[in-house]
Amino acid sequence: MNKQTIKIISFMTLITLINNLAHPVTPELVSSIGYGSFLLGTLFAVMSMATFFMSPFWGRFSDKHGRKIGIIIALVGYGLSQLGFGFSTKPSIIIVFRLLAGGINCASQVAGLAYLVDVTSLKERTKAMALYTALTGFSSTLGYLIGGLVGNNDYHNAFILQSTLCFITAVLVIFFLEESHKETVIKKKTPFISSIGKYRYTIVPLLLVITMITSFFSTGFNNGFNSYMKFVLNLGPKYIGIIMAITGLIGLLMNILVFPLIKRFINDYHTLTFSIVMMVIFLTLAMYFETHNFTTSLILLIFFFAFLAIYKPVLQSIISKLGNANGEIMGLNNAFTALGNVGGSFYAGAVFAYSVNLTFYSLALILSLALILLLIKRKKLMEYGW
Repeated sequence: MNKQTIKIISFMTLITLINNLAHPVTPELVSSIGYGSFLLGTLFAVMSMATFFMSPFWGRFSDKHGRKIGIIIALVGYGLSQLGFGFSTKPSIIIVFRLLAGGINCASQVAGLAYLVDVTSLKERTKAMALYTALTGFSSTLGYLIGGLVGNNDYHNAFILQSTLCFITAVLVIFFLEESHKETVIKKKTPFISSIGKYRYTIVPLLLVITMITSFFSTGFNNGFNSYMKFVLNLGPKYIGIIMAITGLIGLLMNILVFPLIKRFINDYHTLTFSIVMMVIFLTLAMYFETHNFTTSLILLIFFFAFLAIYKPVLQSIISKLGNANGEIMGLNNAFTALGNVGGSFYAGAVFAYSVNLTFYSLALILSLALILLLIKRKKLMEYGW
């Protein structure tokens, strides 16, 4: 891999770690002001909704002004909004800061992925995406662990650390990250619907729907799993952080050691389909054994987390190869990911309050919809040689 690929993956790994420092203490914040899983899901949904609306804007912004400035703006803005979030005690004020955080933080996600697409060839794209997902996935859970340890006695400490690191990283980006996007002129501003319309005769809309369904599932699962650890197992931030770090390590090992072996024998389409099938099977079995044999359930969850780590880089790689402008296509990808996040957050928060098991069984069923679409459109997808 070239120098720029290594640099952007390194920076995005650090940024992802920072972004997740407050996640393990957020349930503690919600609990401390007298609320439960529904507000927890609502906060993430509100943030995701802002991400949905702003991702296409930041995609066009990075195509016009460059990737680097988008990352810097996101770091500074997120650092400020997280300070406000962490020290608020009223739900209405917290929601406002969640909106601000979601609307500005997505700039780094969109610009970072567009940067990666800029500096990688089509041949190396899937491999680079897999490494990107492996390292950012692990760093996100490492962020959980560090945030949980730092905020175990006082959750405010995690927010202070997060904001401080955001500002420091912004300075590092200014001095050590070169711009990847040299063509900074866009013919005209393209509305969100028109951006999608440009691809109406391709498989991009189908892939964006699949992105939305899979993100609905993954966010619903993550929120449900966090609520399960906090409100059923009654675990504190430190132990939530440790568990999430373990799941991240599983994903890291899967993408670095197993994924390259899988890619030798099957293409992107079959890799994506196979990983979704395995997730549905292992999650369903894990929930069945949760009430029968907890040890067996944990083992099955390990396999589930392993395959959870595979689908995303493959799907992102496929979508990235179809765009006319890297910022634009990754903005659309991030927008539909956020749209799924909104639904998954609200869904998990509401259903979890009614039934723990129903939350996870129904999410497995919803994920099956993505599998059905992949199978129905198999011939069309295979035409692209994936």
